[in-house]
Amino acid sequence: MSVKKDYLRKLDVELNEWADKIRELEARAEKATPEDKVELIDHIERLKTKQILASKKHEELEDAHESVWEGLRDGIDSIFDDMISYTETIMSKFKD
Repeated sequence: MSVKKDYLRKLDVELNEWADKIRELEARAEKATPEDKVELIDHIERLKTKQILASKKHEELEDAHESVWEGLRDGIDSIFDDMISYTETIMSKFKD
């Protein structure tokens, strides 16, 4: 298997994990106080926007020729790292 395919598979796993975390945050929002609910919904919407961007970058990488995909990887890594960091911050802030 190529390095590119391995990398894409890793990104697929991360995208699925984010989807799970977003669903978890949505469930927490349902049980939250009104003030926390408003804040959580805002964070959830931001996460969904980041998730859409990450999915688009994933597709872009999938379509990229083998000779140029590594040049795209740094930008994608940055988006995914930002998403992971933001998600972890929100998850810890709104622990049950």
